[in-house]
Amino acid sequence: MKHHLQPVHIVTTPADGSPVKRGARVVFTLLRSAMAQAQTVPGLVQQAASDIRSAWEETAFPKR
Repeated sequence: MKHHLQPVHIVTTPADGSPVKRGARVVFTLLRSAMAQAQTVPGLVQQAASDIRSAWEETAFPKR
């Protein structure tokens, strides 16, 4: 009879993880993520304005 050894992944939870503390960590993580995403908005708005301006100029003089 052959025996195959396979690793077993053990997941541990922090000992200081009360429900309130875990909830606060989730909220803070989401806030930090939202703040990081908000920092990219000005660049996106600037790119969109540039694209709109370019499209406006291209349609001003139709090609024949």
